[in-house]
Amino acid sequence: MDYDAIIIGCGHNGLVAAFYLARAGLRVLALEQGPNIGGAATTDELFAGFHFSTCAHSFVLFHPQILDDMQLVERGLRVFQRDPVQFHPFADDQYLLIWNDPERTRESISRFSRHDADAYASYGDFWRRAAQLFDPYLLAAPPTLGEFLRAAEDTPDALVAHTLVTGTRRQLLDEYFESPRVKASLGTTFDAGSTDNAGGLLYFAYAAALSRRLSERGLAGFPQGGMGTVTRLLGQAAEDAGAEIRVATPVASVHVVEGRVRGVTLVDGTVITARIVLSNADPQRTFVRLVAAEHVPASFLRSVRGLRLNAGYLKLHCATTGLPDWRAAPGGGPQHGANVRICESLDDIDRAWSEARAGRMPTSPVLGLVCPSVYDSSVAPAGRHTISIWAEYAPVGLPEGVWEERREETTSALIAQVARYAPNFPDIVSDTFLHGPPEIEARTGMTRGNMHHVDMTIDQMLGARPLPGCSGYRTPLDGLYLCGSGCHPGGGVTGVPGYNAARTVVRDLNRPV
Repeated sequence: MDYDAIIIGCGHNGLVAAFYLARAGLRVLALEQGPNIGGAATTDELFAGFHFSTCAHSFVLFHPQILDDMQLVERGLRVFQRDPVQFHPFADDQYLLIWNDPERTRESISRFSRHDADAYASYGDFWRRAAQLFDPYLLAAPPTLGEFLRAAEDTPDALVAHTLVTGTRRQLLDEYFESPRVKASLGTTFDAGSTDNAGGLLYFAYAAALSRRLSERGLAGFPQGGMGTVTRLLGQAAEDAGAEIRVATPVASVHVVEGRVRGVTLVDGTVITARIVLSNADPQRTFVRLVAAEHVPASFLRSVRGLRLNAGYLKLHCATTGLPDWRAAPGGGPQHGANVRICESLDDIDRAWSEARAGRMPTSPVLGLVCPSVYDSSVAPAGRHTISIWAEYAPVGLPEGVWEERREETTSALIAQVARYAPNFPDIVSDTFLHGPPEIEARTGMTRGNMHHVDMTIDQMLGARPLPGCSGYRTPLDGLYLCGSGCHPGGGVTGVPGYNAARTVVRDLNRPV
Protein backbone atom coordinates (compact mmCIF):
# COMPACT_ATOMS: atom_id res chain seq x y z
CA MET A 1 0.00 0.00 0.00
CA ASP A 2 1.16 3.54 -0.78
CA TYR A 3 -0.39 4.93 2.42
CA ASP A 4 -2.20 3.83 5.54
CA ALA A 5 -4.85 6.53 5.14
CA ILE A 6 -5.98 8.88 2.39
CA ILE A 7 -8.19 11.85 3.23
CA ILE A 8 -10.42 13.34 0.54
CA GLY A 9 -10.74 17.09 1.11
CA CYS A 10 -8.52 19.50 3.04
CA GLY A 11 -11.16 21.48 4.85
CA HIS A 12 -10.59 22.01 8.55
CA ASN A 13 -11.89 18.59 9.61
CA GLY A 14 -9.79 16.82 6.99
CA LEU A 15 -6.70 18.64 8.24
CA VAL A 16 -7.51 17.79 11.86
CA ALA A 17 -7.96 14.13 10.95
CA ALA A 18 -4.68 14.17 9.03
CA PHE A 19 -2.86 15.56 12.08
CA TYR A 20 -4.15 12.96 14.52
CA LEU A 21 -3.64 10.05 12.15
CA ALA A 22 -0.08 11.14 11.39
CA ARG A 23 0.62 11.72 15.07
CA ALA A 24 -0.47 8.12 15.67
CA GLY A 25 2.29 6.99 13.30
CA LEU A 26 0.24 6.35 10.18
CA ARG A 27 1.33 7.24 6.66
CA VAL A 28 -1.23 9.88 5.68
CA LEU A 29 -2.03 11.63 2.40
CA ALA A 30 -4.58 14.47 2.32
CA LEU A 31 -5.89 15.45 -1.12
CA GLU A 32 -7.52 18.77 -2.03
CA GLN A 33 -9.22 19.32 -5.38
CA GLY A 34 -8.71 23.10 -5.36
CA PRO A 35 -5.53 25.17 -5.45
CA ASN A 36 -5.60 25.88 -1.70
CA ILE A 37 -6.50 24.07 1.48
CA GLY A 38 -9.27 25.30 3.74
CA GLY A 39 -12.59 24.21 2.24
CA ALA A 40 -15.27 26.49 3.69
CA ALA A 41 -12.75 28.18 6.01
CA THR A 42 -10.65 30.32 3.68
CA THR A 43 -9.60 33.92 3.24
CA ASP A 44 -10.07 35.22 -0.29
CA GLU A 45 -9.05 38.52 -1.87
CA LEU A 46 -12.36 39.18 -3.62
CA PHE A 47 -11.36 42.74 -4.57
CA ALA A 48 -7.88 44.26 -4.69
CA GLY A 49 -6.70 44.74 -1.11
CA PHE A 50 -9.93 43.40 0.47
CA HIS A 51 -9.69 39.98 2.11
CA PHE A 52 -12.85 38.15 3.18
CA SER A 53 -13.60 34.99 5.14
CA THR A 54 -15.71 33.82 2.26
CA CYS A 55 -17.88 31.14 3.89
CA ALA A 56 -17.24 30.61 7.60
CA HIS A 57 -16.40 34.00 9.10
CA SER A 58 -15.98 33.48 12.86
CA PHE A 59 -13.80 31.35 15.08
CA VAL A 60 -16.27 30.62 17.86
CA LEU A 61 -16.77 26.85 18.06
CA PHE A 62 -13.31 25.29 17.71
CA HIS A 63 -12.61 22.72 20.41
CA PRO A 64 -9.82 23.91 22.78
CA GLN A 65 -8.29 20.44 23.14
CA ILE A 66 -7.71 20.28 19.39
CA LEU A 67 -6.45 23.86 19.42
CA ASP A 68 -3.91 22.91 22.09
CA ASP A 69 -2.88 19.60 20.51
CA MET A 70 -2.20 21.32 17.19
CA GLN A 71 -0.53 24.28 18.96
CA LEU A 72 -2.44 26.88 16.97
CA VAL A 73 -1.71 29.72 19.38
CA GLU A 74 1.97 28.83 19.46
CA ARG A 75 1.93 28.79 15.65
CA GLY A 76 0.67 32.37 15.59
CA LEU A 77 -3.12 32.27 15.87
CA ARG A 78 -4.49 35.56 17.15
CA VAL A 79 -8.22 36.08 17.69
CA PHE A 80 -10.03 39.39 18.15
CA GLN A 81 -12.80 38.86 20.69
CA ARG A 82 -16.03 40.70 19.89
CA ASP A 83 -17.55 42.84 22.59
CA PRO A 84 -20.39 43.60 22.35
CA VAL A 85 -21.26 40.31 20.70
CA GLN A 86 -24.42 41.62 19.02
CA PHE A 87 -25.91 44.99 18.10
CA HIS A 88 -29.59 44.88 17.13
CA PRO A 89 -31.09 48.07 15.68
CA PHE A 90 -34.84 48.34 15.13
CA ALA A 91 -36.82 50.33 12.60
CA ASP A 92 -38.02 52.83 15.21
CA ASP A 93 -34.38 53.59 16.14
CA GLN A 94 -34.30 51.64 19.37
CA TYR A 95 -31.50 49.11 19.77
CA LEU A 96 -30.32 46.27 21.97
CA LEU A 97 -26.73 45.30 22.76
CA ILE A 98 -25.64 41.85 23.90
CA TRP A 99 -22.30 41.98 25.72
CA ASN A 100 -19.93 39.34 27.02
CA ASP A 101 -20.80 40.73 30.46
CA PRO A 102 -24.33 39.48 31.36
CA GLU A 103 -24.92 42.49 33.60
CA ARG A 104 -24.34 44.93 30.75
CA THR A 105 -26.72 42.86 28.61
CA ARG A 106 -29.36 42.97 31.36
CA GLU A 107 -29.03 46.73 31.46
CA SER A 108 -29.61 46.93 27.72
CA ILE A 109 -32.61 44.61 27.91
CA SER A 110 -34.12 46.63 30.74
CA ARG A 111 -34.84 49.46 28.29
CA PHE A 112 -37.40 47.14 26.72
CA SER A 113 -38.59 45.21 29.75
CA ARG A 114 -37.55 45.03 33.38
CA HIS A 115 -39.16 41.59 33.53
CA ASP A 116 -37.00 40.39 30.65
CA ALA A 117 -33.85 41.86 32.17
CA ASP A 118 -34.50 39.87 35.33
CA ALA A 119 -35.28 36.73 33.30
CA TYR A 120 -32.07 36.93 31.26
CA ALA A 121 -29.99 35.24 33.97
CA SER A 122 -32.40 32.30 34.11
CA TYR A 123 -32.35 32.03 30.33
CA GLY A 124 -28.56 31.96 30.42
CA ASP A 125 -28.70 29.25 33.07
CA PHE A 126 -30.90 27.14 30.80
CA TRP A 127 -28.25 27.25 28.08
CA ARG A 128 -25.45 26.60 30.56
CA ARG A 129 -27.24 23.43 31.65
CA ALA A 130 -27.99 22.51 28.04
CA ALA A 131 -24.30 22.87 27.20
CA GLN A 132 -23.36 20.60 30.09
CA LEU A 133 -25.78 17.97 28.82
CA PHE A 134 -24.21 17.97 25.35
CA ASP A 135 -20.59 18.40 26.42
CA PRO A 136 -19.84 14.72 27.25
CA TYR A 137 -20.79 13.74 23.70
CA LEU A 138 -18.44 16.08 21.84
CA LEU A 139 -15.22 14.06 21.78
CA ALA A 140 -17.06 10.77 21.88
CA ALA A 141 -19.16 8.42 19.81
CA PRO A 142 -22.66 9.82 19.35
CA PRO A 143 -25.49 8.55 21.54
CA THR A 144 -28.90 7.83 20.15
CA LEU A 145 -31.59 10.35 20.95
CA GLY A 146 -33.03 7.89 23.45
CA GLU A 147 -29.66 7.48 25.16
CA PHE A 148 -29.30 11.25 25.37
CA LEU A 149 -32.67 11.55 27.09
CA ARG A 150 -32.15 8.56 29.38
CA ALA A 151 -28.82 9.94 30.61
CA ALA A 152 -30.70 12.99 31.91
CA GLU A 153 -33.52 11.02 33.53
CA ASP A 154 -33.85 11.40 37.28
CA THR A 155 -31.50 14.40 37.25
CA PRO A 156 -32.28 18.10 37.74
CA ASP A 157 -31.66 18.56 33.99
CA ALA A 158 -34.30 16.11 32.76
CA LEU A 159 -36.67 18.93 31.80
CA VAL A 160 -33.87 20.76 29.98
CA ALA A 161 -33.12 17.66 27.90
CA HIS A 162 -36.81 17.19 27.14
CA THR A 163 -37.12 20.82 26.06
CA LEU A 164 -34.11 20.53 23.74
CA VAL A 165 -35.67 17.56 21.98
CA THR A 166 -39.36 18.50 21.88
CA GLY A 167 -39.46 22.28 22.35
CA THR A 168 -39.40 25.10 19.82
CA ARG A 169 -37.51 28.37 19.81
CA ARG A 170 -40.75 30.34 20.08
CA GLN A 171 -41.98 28.28 23.04
CA LEU A 172 -38.70 28.73 24.88
CA LEU A 173 -38.59 32.48 24.35
CA ASP A 174 -42.24 32.86 25.33
CA GLU A 175 -41.48 31.02 28.55
CA TYR A 176 -38.78 33.50 29.60
CA PHE A 177 -39.53 36.84 27.93
CA GLU A 178 -42.40 39.21 27.20
CA SER A 179 -40.83 41.80 24.84
CA PRO A 180 -41.11 40.98 21.10
CA ARG A 181 -37.86 42.90 20.60
CA VAL A 182 -35.94 40.77 23.07
CA LYS A 183 -37.36 37.63 21.49
CA ALA A 184 -36.32 38.85 18.04
CA SER A 185 -32.76 39.42 19.29
CA LEU A 186 -32.49 35.92 20.77
CA GLY A 187 -34.56 34.12 18.16
CA THR A 188 -31.92 32.58 15.92
CA THR A 189 -33.05 29.26 14.44
CA PHE A 190 -30.44 28.45 11.74
CA ASP A 191 -31.16 25.08 10.10
CA ALA A 192 -34.41 24.54 12.01
CA GLY A 193 -35.96 27.36 9.98
CA SER A 194 -39.31 28.16 11.54
CA THR A 195 -39.41 29.23 15.17
CA ASP A 196 -42.21 26.65 15.60
CA ASN A 197 -40.15 23.65 14.42
CA ALA A 198 -39.67 21.18 17.26
CA GLY A 199 -36.16 19.90 17.95
CA GLY A 200 -34.41 22.99 16.63
CA LEU A 201 -32.94 23.75 20.04
CA LEU A 202 -30.57 20.78 20.14
CA TYR A 203 -28.19 22.46 17.68
CA PHE A 204 -27.81 25.38 20.07
CA ALA A 205 -26.91 23.09 22.96
CA TYR A 206 -24.10 21.78 20.77
CA ALA A 207 -23.01 25.32 19.91
CA ALA A 208 -23.23 26.43 23.54
CA ALA A 209 -21.05 23.53 24.68
CA LEU A 210 -18.30 24.54 22.25
CA SER A 211 -18.56 28.33 22.39
CA ARG A 212 -18.47 28.30 26.20
CA ARG A 213 -15.15 26.46 26.16
CA LEU A 214 -13.53 28.80 23.65
CA SER A 215 -14.92 31.99 25.21
CA GLU A 216 -13.45 31.01 28.57
CA ARG A 217 -10.06 31.08 26.85
CA GLY A 218 -10.70 34.51 25.29
CA LEU A 219 -10.26 32.95 21.85
CA ALA A 220 -13.73 33.35 20.32
CA GLY A 221 -14.08 35.96 17.60
CA PHE A 222 -12.38 37.02 14.37
CA PRO A 223 -9.01 35.38 13.62
CA GLN A 224 -6.38 37.81 12.39
CA GLY A 225 -6.05 37.40 8.65
CA GLY A 226 -9.44 35.71 8.39
CA MET A 227 -10.47 32.07 8.60
CA GLY A 228 -7.83 31.11 6.06
CA THR A 229 -5.25 31.72 8.77
CA VAL A 230 -6.84 28.99 10.88
CA THR A 231 -6.72 26.36 8.14
CA ARG A 232 -3.21 27.42 7.09
CA LEU A 233 -2.03 26.72 10.65
CA LEU A 234 -3.95 23.45 10.74
CA GLY A 235 -2.16 22.45 7.56
CA GLN A 236 1.20 23.32 9.09
CA ALA A 237 0.42 21.19 12.14
CA ALA A 238 -0.62 18.23 10.01
CA GLU A 239 2.52 18.41 7.89
CA ASP A 240 4.74 18.80 10.96
CA ALA A 241 3.14 15.63 12.34
CA GLY A 242 4.14 13.83 9.15
CA ALA A 243 1.07 14.06 6.92
CA GLU A 244 1.49 14.79 3.22
CA ILE A 245 -0.85 17.37 1.66
CA ARG A 246 -1.43 17.74 -2.07
CA VAL A 247 -3.54 20.50 -3.59
CA ALA A 248 -4.99 20.67 -7.11
CA THR A 249 -5.43 16.90 -6.94
CA PRO A 250 -9.10 16.08 -7.47
CA VAL A 251 -10.37 12.61 -6.66
CA ALA A 252 -12.65 10.95 -9.21
CA SER A 253 -13.70 7.96 -7.12
CA VAL A 254 -13.01 5.74 -4.17
CA HIS A 255 -11.05 2.69 -5.34
CA VAL A 256 -12.75 -0.55 -4.28
CA VAL A 257 -11.37 -4.07 -4.68
CA GLU A 258 -13.46 -7.14 -3.79
CA GLY A 259 -15.87 -5.12 -1.68
CA ARG A 260 -13.23 -3.24 0.30
CA VAL A 261 -11.71 0.22 -0.08
CA ARG A 262 -8.15 0.13 -1.36
CA GLY A 263 -7.46 3.80 -2.07
CA VAL A 264 -8.65 6.43 -4.54
CA THR A 265 -8.63 7.05 -8.25
CA LEU A 266 -7.69 10.58 -9.29
CA VAL A 267 -9.33 12.49 -12.13
CA ASP A 268 -6.24 11.88 -14.26
CA GLY A 269 -6.66 8.12 -13.79
CA THR A 270 -3.90 7.62 -11.24
CA VAL A 271 -4.71 5.08 -8.52
CA ILE A 272 -3.22 5.74 -5.09
CA THR A 273 -3.60 2.83 -2.71
CA ALA A 274 -4.30 2.94 1.00
CA ARG A 275 -5.62 0.72 3.76
CA ILE A 276 -8.47 3.12 4.48
CA VAL A 277 -10.01 6.30 3.07
CA LEU A 278 -11.64 9.14 4.99
CA SER A 279 -14.00 11.43 3.11
CA ASN A 280 -14.24 15.02 4.31
CA ALA A 281 -16.81 15.60 1.56
CA ASP A 282 -20.48 15.72 2.52
CA PRO A 283 -22.35 12.38 2.67
CA GLN A 284 -24.29 12.92 -0.57
CA ARG A 285 -21.19 13.87 -2.56
CA THR A 286 -19.32 10.94 -1.06
CA PHE A 287 -21.84 8.23 -1.85
CA VAL A 288 -23.50 9.65 -4.96
CA ARG A 289 -20.41 10.96 -6.76
CA LEU A 290 -17.35 9.22 -5.32
CA VAL A 291 -18.58 5.70 -4.61
CA ALA A 292 -20.01 3.48 -7.35
CA ALA A 293 -23.60 2.46 -6.55
CA GLU A 294 -22.82 -1.27 -6.59
CA HIS A 295 -20.54 -0.92 -3.56
CA VAL A 296 -23.23 0.09 -1.04
CA PRO A 297 -26.69 -1.33 -0.31
CA ALA A 298 -29.44 0.18 -2.46
CA SER A 299 -31.51 0.99 0.63
CA PHE A 300 -28.60 2.93 2.12
CA LEU A 301 -28.09 4.89 -1.08
CA ARG A 302 -31.81 5.79 -1.13
CA SER A 303 -31.48 7.10 2.43
CA VAL A 304 -28.42 9.16 1.47
CA ARG A 305 -30.29 10.72 -1.45
CA GLY A 306 -33.13 11.55 0.94
CA LEU A 307 -31.00 13.44 3.45
CA ARG A 308 -32.45 16.78 4.50
CA LEU A 309 -30.51 19.66 2.87
CA ASN A 310 -33.12 22.41 2.98
CA ALA A 311 -31.33 25.21 4.84
CA GLY A 312 -29.85 27.68 2.36
CA TYR A 313 -28.05 30.90 3.12
CA LEU A 314 -26.69 33.94 1.29
CA LYS A 315 -23.51 35.87 1.97
CA LEU A 316 -23.05 39.30 0.44
CA HIS A 317 -19.45 40.50 0.73
CA CYS A 318 -19.02 44.27 0.51
CA ALA A 319 -15.88 46.36 0.15
CA THR A 320 -16.68 49.74 1.67
CA THR A 321 -15.18 53.20 1.96
CA GLY A 322 -16.41 53.60 5.54
CA LEU A 323 -18.69 52.22 8.23
CA PRO A 324 -22.50 52.14 8.33
CA ASP A 325 -23.99 55.06 10.24
CA TRP A 326 -26.75 53.35 12.16
CA ARG A 327 -29.74 55.59 12.80
CA ALA A 328 -30.34 53.93 16.15
CA ALA A 329 -26.73 54.58 17.29
CA PRO A 330 -25.14 57.20 15.00
CA GLY A 331 -21.43 57.92 14.88
CA GLY A 332 -18.64 55.78 16.22
CA GLY A 333 -18.94 53.26 18.99
CA PRO A 334 -18.73 49.61 19.96
CA GLN A 335 -21.68 48.69 17.73
CA HIS A 336 -19.40 48.59 14.69
CA GLY A 337 -17.42 45.64 16.02
CA ALA A 338 -20.45 43.54 16.89
CA ASN A 339 -22.47 41.13 14.84
CA VAL A 340 -25.32 43.36 13.65
CA ARG A 341 -28.68 41.59 13.60
CA ILE A 342 -31.55 42.91 11.49
CA CYS A 343 -34.81 41.22 12.42
CA GLU A 344 -37.96 42.98 13.62
CA SER A 345 -39.81 39.95 14.99
CA LEU A 346 -39.95 36.18 15.21
CA ASP A 347 -42.51 36.30 12.44
CA ASP A 348 -39.82 37.69 10.12
CA ILE A 349 -37.83 34.47 10.61
CA ASP A 350 -40.83 32.28 9.85
CA ARG A 351 -41.78 34.33 6.79
CA ALA A 352 -38.26 34.19 5.35
CA TRP A 353 -38.09 30.43 5.89
CA SER A 354 -41.46 29.84 4.24
CA GLU A 355 -40.56 31.96 1.23
CA ALA A 356 -37.20 30.26 0.74
CA ARG A 357 -38.72 26.79 1.07
CA ALA A 358 -41.22 27.76 -1.61
CA GLY A 359 -38.34 28.61 -3.96
CA ARG A 360 -38.61 32.39 -3.60
CA MET A 361 -36.04 34.90 -2.40
CA PRO A 362 -37.34 36.22 0.95
CA THR A 363 -38.64 39.78 0.77
CA SER A 364 -37.04 40.69 4.12
CA PRO A 365 -34.55 38.03 5.17
CA VAL A 366 -33.01 38.05 8.61
CA LEU A 367 -29.57 39.63 8.29
CA GLY A 368 -26.36 39.39 10.26
CA LEU A 369 -23.55 41.83 9.41
CA VAL A 370 -19.94 41.48 10.50
CA CYS A 371 -17.08 43.89 9.94
CA PRO A 372 -13.80 42.14 10.85
CA SER A 373 -11.74 45.08 9.56
CA VAL A 374 -12.81 47.09 12.64
CA TYR A 375 -10.45 44.81 14.57
CA ASP A 376 -8.09 43.55 11.90
CA SER A 377 -6.42 46.18 9.73
CA SER A 378 -4.73 43.49 7.63
CA VAL A 379 -7.90 42.58 5.72
CA ALA A 380 -8.63 45.96 4.08
CA PRO A 381 -6.73 49.03 2.83
CA ALA A 382 -6.30 51.90 5.27
CA GLY A 383 -9.58 53.71 5.84
CA ARG A 384 -11.58 50.98 4.08
CA HIS A 385 -13.57 48.08 5.48
CA THR A 386 -14.83 44.57 4.76
CA ILE A 387 -18.48 43.94 5.60
CA SER A 388 -20.10 40.53 5.11
CA ILE A 389 -23.86 40.11 5.30
CA TRP A 390 -25.27 36.71 6.23
CA ALA A 391 -28.88 36.35 5.05
CA GLU A 392 -31.40 33.78 6.24
CA TYR A 393 -32.69 32.16 4.13
CA ALA A 394 -32.04 31.36 0.47
CA PRO A 395 -33.90 28.94 -1.80
CA VAL A 396 -31.80 25.90 -2.64
CA GLY A 397 -31.89 23.82 -5.78
CA LEU A 398 -32.75 26.67 -8.13
CA PRO A 399 -31.68 26.15 -11.75
CA GLU A 400 -28.43 27.98 -12.47
CA GLY A 401 -30.04 30.34 -14.96
CA VAL A 402 -32.73 31.36 -12.49
CA TRP A 403 -30.14 32.10 -9.82
CA GLU A 404 -28.08 34.25 -12.19
CA GLU A 405 -31.16 36.23 -13.17
CA ARG A 406 -31.78 37.05 -9.51
CA ARG A 407 -28.20 37.94 -8.55
CA GLU A 408 -28.25 41.69 -9.24
CA GLU A 409 -31.78 42.09 -7.93
CA THR A 410 -30.95 40.23 -4.71
CA THR A 411 -27.77 42.23 -4.14
CA SER A 412 -29.67 45.51 -4.52
CA ALA A 413 -32.45 44.31 -2.22
CA LEU A 414 -30.00 43.36 0.55
CA ILE A 415 -28.23 46.71 0.35
CA ALA A 416 -31.58 48.52 0.43
CA GLN A 417 -32.66 46.51 3.47
CA VAL A 418 -29.54 47.55 5.39
CA ALA A 419 -30.08 51.16 4.25
CA ARG A 420 -33.38 51.28 6.12
CA TYR A 421 -31.29 51.13 9.30
CA ALA A 422 -28.10 52.82 8.05
CA PRO A 423 -29.04 55.31 5.28
CA ASN A 424 -25.43 55.87 4.21
CA PHE A 425 -24.83 52.21 3.43
CA PRO A 426 -25.43 52.32 -0.36
CA ASP A 427 -23.02 55.26 -0.64
CA ILE A 428 -20.11 53.51 1.10
CA VAL A 429 -20.35 50.20 -0.79
CA SER A 430 -17.72 50.15 -3.55
CA ASP A 431 -17.79 46.47 -4.61
CA THR A 432 -19.99 43.47 -3.91
CA PHE A 433 -19.87 39.72 -4.33
CA LEU A 434 -22.99 37.65 -3.68
CA HIS A 435 -22.19 34.17 -2.44
CA GLY A 436 -25.31 32.00 -2.72
CA PRO A 437 -25.85 28.24 -2.59
CA PRO A 438 -24.55 27.68 -6.17
CA GLU A 439 -21.29 29.57 -5.47
CA ILE A 440 -20.84 27.81 -2.14
CA GLU A 441 -21.22 24.44 -3.84
CA ALA A 442 -18.89 25.41 -6.69
CA ARG A 443 -16.17 26.77 -4.39
CA THR A 444 -16.32 24.19 -1.61
CA GLY A 445 -17.99 21.13 -3.13
CA MET A 446 -20.74 21.11 -0.50
CA THR A 447 -23.91 19.71 -2.05
CA ARG A 448 -26.60 22.37 -2.57
CA GLY A 449 -24.27 24.80 -0.82
CA ASN A 450 -25.22 23.31 2.54
CA MET A 451 -22.86 24.85 5.09
CA HIS A 452 -23.34 22.01 7.57
CA HIS A 453 -23.22 19.23 4.92
CA VAL A 454 -26.68 18.09 6.05
CA ASP A 455 -29.20 20.16 8.01
CA MET A 456 -28.65 20.18 11.76
CA THR A 457 -32.18 19.20 12.68
CA ILE A 458 -33.33 16.76 15.33
CA ASP A 459 -33.67 13.90 12.83
CA GLN A 460 -30.05 14.39 11.68
CA MET A 461 -28.15 14.84 14.94
CA LEU A 462 -26.52 12.65 17.58
CA GLY A 463 -26.79 8.96 16.62
CA ALA A 464 -28.83 9.80 13.53
CA ARG A 465 -26.13 12.01 11.96
CA PRO A 466 -25.96 11.73 9.05
CA LEU A 467 -28.08 8.57 9.10
CA PRO A 468 -29.09 5.94 11.64
CA GLY A 469 -26.58 3.14 11.32
CA CYS A 470 -23.97 5.45 9.78
CA SER A 471 -23.28 7.81 12.65
CA GLY A 472 -20.02 6.55 14.13
CA TYR A 473 -17.75 7.71 11.25
CA ARG A 474 -17.71 4.20 9.77
CA THR A 475 -19.79 3.51 6.65
CA PRO A 476 -21.35 0.39 5.10
CA LEU A 477 -18.36 0.20 2.74
CA ASP A 478 -15.49 -1.55 4.49
CA GLY A 479 -12.52 0.78 4.85
CA LEU A 480 -14.40 4.02 4.10
CA TYR A 481 -14.97 6.57 6.86
CA LEU A 482 -16.59 10.00 7.01
CA CYS A 483 -14.81 12.83 8.82
CA GLY A 484 -16.65 16.00 7.77
CA SER A 485 -19.37 18.24 9.14
CA GLY A 486 -22.03 15.75 8.07
CA CYS A 487 -20.85 13.59 10.99
CA HIS A 488 -21.53 13.92 14.70
CA PRO A 489 -21.56 16.38 16.35
CA GLY A 490 -22.17 18.62 13.31
CA GLY A 491 -21.17 21.66 11.31
CA GLY A 492 -19.27 24.80 12.11
CA VAL A 493 -15.50 25.16 12.38
CA THR A 494 -15.00 22.86 15.35
CA GLY A 495 -12.49 20.21 14.30
CA VAL A 496 -14.47 17.67 16.33
CA PRO A 497 -15.66 15.37 13.50
CA GLY A 498 -12.08 15.13 12.22
CA TYR A 499 -10.78 14.33 15.70
CA ASN A 500 -13.42 11.67 16.37
CA ALA A 501 -13.05 10.07 12.95
CA ALA A 502 -9.27 9.82 13.34
CA ARG A 503 -9.63 8.19 16.76
CA THR A 504 -12.09 5.69 15.28
CA VAL A 505 -9.67 4.81 12.47
CA VAL A 506 -6.73 4.37 14.82
CA ARG A 507 -8.76 2.00 17.00
CA ASP A 508 -9.88 0.02 13.96
CA LEU A 509 -6.40 -0.28 12.46
CA ASN A 510 -5.11 -1.69 15.70
CA ARG A 511 -7.30 -4.69 14.95
CA PRO A 512 -6.47 -7.12 12.09
CA VAL A 513 -7.53 -5.61 8.77
